[in-house]
Amino acid sequence: MASASTPKKRSRLGLFLPFVLLLLAIGGWSAWWHLASSRIDQAVDEWIAEQEARGAAFTYASREMGGYPFRFELTFDTPAYSGAPGEASWEGDKVQFAMQAWNLTHMIGRMPGHHVITGADGIRNSIDFDGKAAFSLSWNKAGLNRLGFQSGEAQALLGGQLYDLTNLSMNFAPRPESPDDLMVAIQWEKLSLDAAPAAAPYLGTELGPSRLIGEVRGFFPAYEAAGRQVSGVWPALLDDGGEVEVAQLLLDWGPLDLGAQANLTLANGRSNGAFKVRIENADDLKQAMIDSGHWSQQEQIVFGTLAPASRDGGFLTLPVIDDTVFVGPVPLGKLPGNRS
Repeated sequence: MASASTPKKRSRLGLFLPFVLLLLAIGGWSAWWHLASSRIDQAVDEWIAEQEARGAAFTYASREMGGYPFRFELTFDTPAYSGAPGEASWEGDKVQFAMQAWNLTHMIGRMPGHHVITGADGIRNSIDFDGKAAFSLSWNKAGLNRLGFQSGEAQALLGGQLYDLTNLSMNFAPRPESPDDLMVAIQWEKLSLDAAPAAAPYLGTELGPSRLIGEVRGFFPAYEAAGRQVSGVWPALLDDGGEVEVAQLLLDWGPLDLGAQANLTLANGRSNGAFKVRIENADDLKQAMIDSGHWSQQEQIVFGTLAPASRDGGFLTLPVIDDTVFVGPVPLGKLPGNRS
């Protein structure tokens, strides 16, 4: 009589293999995260050393790298940057930089609390941001891709003037098809001043929802020529040539409800082109000017020309000739120029 065959033992490799692979993947990812975080720390140390070599300094009370496993979060408590002689300095309560582990070309920064900026002239300005304040910076092989900033509530003391801002948003990006040009979009929900302008007290101290969309052609070459100082871009554009376009400006300031566009060509030390402006609710603005005693002959000419041109969605064109802005034959003011 034939005996029954012994049953074959089933392999348990298939049962444990997924867990083994999972552990290997976790271990590999963890090793990569710690290697990448150490490289980020090393890059920060190298940047600090570069600043010290040029006479500047970056200090902080504490520094922490976190965010494992899916982010890199570098946090500095009470950071401070002292520029080289002749440069500005900054100090703040806290700043945090974060990147997704799978995208190292996009960084988000947060800077809640109190910040003090001291200019090269020694004048101190301060800004207070709430917890919603953040900036976003992305780049590619060619350089900057986009820079954005937004805040909830913010207070600033600038040049001795106090400002309160609500829902400020700023976005800057080079035009993809023309990387020398900078596109700009700025808007806010509310801006409060501590005092109305002396030349136009009828405007009051509160600006409502406002927006600016425009473009500066030739910005980046001018920025480099100005030693990477934003304040030097306009003079550099006047010297080397450029253009400024305002596609849309909407300004809500007390009785003034203004819309504007602009096209300016900068060359040979002067600006030329035109502004196009219009106003809504002209009667309210006129009455506010009269009530405040600002109804001079020049103001009457400007208003009497602008109000009719604004009817039915129209615009009044204000020519700019060698830095001077005109309303008809009347000079309204001058833009900054490099020549007298």
